[in-house]
Amino acid sequence: MGAFVIADPGIAAALLAGRKTEMRVIARSPLASATPGDRIAVREACIPARIISGKLHATARGRAELVVFADGWRQHRDGSHERGRRPTDDYSQWLGAMHMPAWATRLTLVVESVRPGRLHAMTRTEARAEGAIPLLAGLLWRWPGPVGRRYLDPRRAFQTHWDLLHAPGDRWADDPEVVAIRFRVER
Repeated sequence: MGAFVIADPGIAAALLAGRKTEMRVIARSPLASATPGDRIAVREACIPARIISGKLHATARGRAELVVFADGWRQHRDGSHERGRRPTDDYSQWLGAMHMPAWATRLTLVVESVRPGRLHAMTRTEARAEGAIPLLAGLLWRWPGPVGRRYLDPRRAFQTHWDLLHAPGDRWADDPEVVAIRFRVER
């Protein structure tokens, strides 16, 4: 399919931990035409880097030997990878997720099922599959990433995140037509 999605560090962590196994997209999105078996690359912000005299140095994308992700993961051009320290401001020259080199992809979503519907039809279980994180044995919920609030309902946590990403006409209150894509994550 040649499609991709952009993941912020919180969503990337949810994918890596297996907490996110589903995503909703607006019905008119190119991703809405996904079918079981399609593969969707995950793009993340990263720092393109080279190793010079044993030290990591930020560089231009075309000269990069590896990229460093927000969680410290290092993905090398040759396909090898390793854990590392989280980036610090000493060498942080972030490249937006849209510009991440294709060879740096560390996560691929393999589509298992596709269901059309309305956004409000989402259940609490589906909100969990979207990545909502339970706190206090599920009494409270939060969304991975920059939305730091806590909610009594995982759907409400998802709603806040959805509204950050979508324009009027596609927000939660508008109850747009969506496609729910269930997937498994390949590393």
